[in-house]
Amino acid sequence: MAADKKEALVGKAMELFAKGGYTAIGIDRILAEAGVAKMTLYKYFPSKTDLILEVLVRRDDYFRNSLMAAAERKKSTAAKIQALFTWHEEWFRRDDFNGCMFINAAAEFHERDSPIHQVAARHKQLIVDYIEGVLKDEYGARARKLARQINMLLDGAIDAAHVIGNPNAAAEAWEAAKSLLGRS
Repeated sequence: MAADKKEALVGKAMELFAKGGYTAIGIDRILAEAGVAKMTLYKYFPSKTDLILEVLVRRDDYFRNSLMAAAERKKSTAAKIQALFTWHEEWFRRDDFNGCMFINAAAEFHERDSPIHQVAARHKQLIVDYIEGVLKDEYGARARKLARQINMLLDGAIDAAHVIGNPNAAAEAWEAAKSLLGRS
């Protein structure tokens, strides 16, 4: 029963933070919408920062596992990279798309020594690391730089989809990525 309340709390916090940001959404609203008492919150999370960190760790786990599973279903390097862009395109078209929780977290907690900023930066680094692993065999020493560039295209597509409402941003970013990869 207690675990259910914790899950309700984290799930509602994730939903509200994604929609409204981390600083704008207060603990009282999360508690009211989750139907959880303040005592339960503090049993699991001594501070709002701890709750935000839990939300981001869980979001990272879901996001990366889903993204990598889409890529791993493909055989070739190019198809795996394209799958990353296709996954993003599908995400952008979902009703619950509200931009990147990690970009937003880094923007709201911009000091690099903030634990929240560090979790956001780690998420982005893990994405780059994954892309580099996909590229390594085919691109060798260039893989790291290409991975960073591809991640920048993905992040730019996220921003274009979120900020200006371009649902085709991922497909357009894939066109640029193909150039980077030496494909037409």
